[in-house]
Amino acid sequence: MALKSRGADQVTFRKLYTSSILAECIQDKWIEAHEYKGFDSLNAYIKKNGRPLERLPFGAMRYSVHGISTVVDDDCMSTEVKDTMKYLILRPNCKLYTKWDDNGSLLF
Repeated sequence: MALKSRGADQVTFRKLYTSSILAECIQDKWIEAHEYKGFDSLNAYIKKNGRPLERLPFGAMRYSVHGISTVVDDDCMSTEVKDTMKYLILRPNCKLYTKWDDNGSLLF
């Protein structure tokens, strides 16, 4: 597998969505221009060929695929409030946020 030969031991595939809140922003334009059409096939391959390991706190299942820890995140824009942080966003101002679309989510 190409990832393994490059020294990867974990990978996350994240499906990106455009945001109606940030309509026509530079990020939306990039996502539209670089959309990966094979996401569903990739997800099916991982489920068929991977070994389920455990469910992560934000709901995604982690798999072992050819010895690589693999996660598929198809809900990266979720607005549901949960007890755990899913990820942090480093913005151009060098500050960390917990939400893509809310300046009030500044962590530090």
